[in-house]
Amino acid sequence: MTGTTPSTAQRQRWMKLILLLVGLAFSAATFVTLDGLRTTAARRKHDKVRSGCFFRDQVGQHVLKPNCTCIMNWGRNPYELSTNNLGFRDEKVREVPLADARPRILMLGNSFTQSMTAWRDSYVGRIAADLPQYDFLNGGVMGYSVSHYLNETRSVLAKGVDIDEVIVFAGVTEVHDEAVSQDGASGAVILPEGKPWMPPFAMRMAMRFALTYSMVESVERFLVRHGYYHVSVTHPELSAFDVEATAWTYRKVNEADPFPVGYGPLGVEGGAAKAKAKMTLLWQELQKRNIPISVVVYPYPGQLVHDTADSRQVRLWRDWCEGKCKRFISVFPAFFAVKDQCPRVEPGCWYLKLFVFGDVHYTAAGNALVADAVIKSLAEEPPAKHRPLVAGGQKIAAEAVNNYLRSMR
Repeated sequence: MTGTTPSTAQRQRWMKLILLLVGLAFSAATFVTLDGLRTTAARRKHDKVRSGCFFRDQVGQHVLKPNCTCIMNWGRNPYELSTNNLGFRDEKVREVPLADARPRILMLGNSFTQSMTAWRDSYVGRIAADLPQYDFLNGGVMGYSVSHYLNETRSVLAKGVDIDEVIVFAGVTEVHDEAVSQDGASGAVILPEGKPWMPPFAMRMAMRFALTYSMVESVERFLVRHGYYHVSVTHPELSAFDVEATAWTYRKVNEADPFPVGYGPLGVEGGAAKAKAKMTLLWQELQKRNIPISVVVYPYPGQLVHDTADSRQVRLWRDWCEGKCKRFISVFPAFFAVKDQCPRVEPGCWYLKLFVFGDVHYTAAGNALVADAVIKSLAEEPPAKHRPLVAGGQKIAAEAVNNYLRSMR
């Protein structure tokens, strides 16, 4: 009778284990290597079409170039961005006439209004497609706040562009941005330098090993769907569910330190007061020309986790709108309704549906909620061509056109 001794059998088991580990290590190394090569090739092809439509104007603000088309890279979701002759994002490059027979509505906001996705999926794009009887101008620019909206509106009116209503999409970051920014002597909004969008580890992982990154992200998607609101591996740079710049509506924040840590130098109350003061200046500029103003408020992910539909953000702008706004629209209830529809076993399904994963910006479905609310309001109370107020026997709008034409000579 033949057989192996215990020591021989043990050595064989160890050899099998070692071979298995070596095989797994080799497979993993091969996978990562091929992933890296594939990702590098894809990025080289992608980089060939990269361009930019942003620059700094004479007062140091970042603005969009007029009549520009480029590919914007937002995470791993590049999209085409086009601007019109006013330097506003548009469906395509076009010449905006000074006046239009249709009522013209200027939309003001930050990156949510500019939108970090294709035009057709943005809420301004959806509204414009649904209501072709109006001319919509998208003045949204990433990083902008109320001080910028005031400057934009003054610039547009100075050019003689006829506006019949202004809709401000007031995000929760307005208070933080106004608290940490300063007003320059030339009218510029001076913002502190920010942090890189992604830290080194996550950036290297996403840019060099896209498939590996996707696999890790899939695990985090599963956790978020089931109510574990963390994206700490693939998106550690942005705690999408508790961002300091948006947390003032539901918890105490750091009001002493400057950006990016806190709300210094003005603090929350100072930032809110400044935001309202700049909005009042905007309202006064428009009131002189008989142009109505409206405000729309919308939520960030952290507010849907920690806040309520009657957020401090909602109350701030609803109170400000009393006696000033043609319409006040809160999209908070629509977002909370989607959250409430999530099954008990998947309480985080709302985030995967409404927001770009690892980010605070909306998907097409999130943009649709905002668009639907605005479209409903515009249908209930349609915009109309405004009648310019008479000042000194001349219409203010006509004066603006003449000033603009003189400046072009």
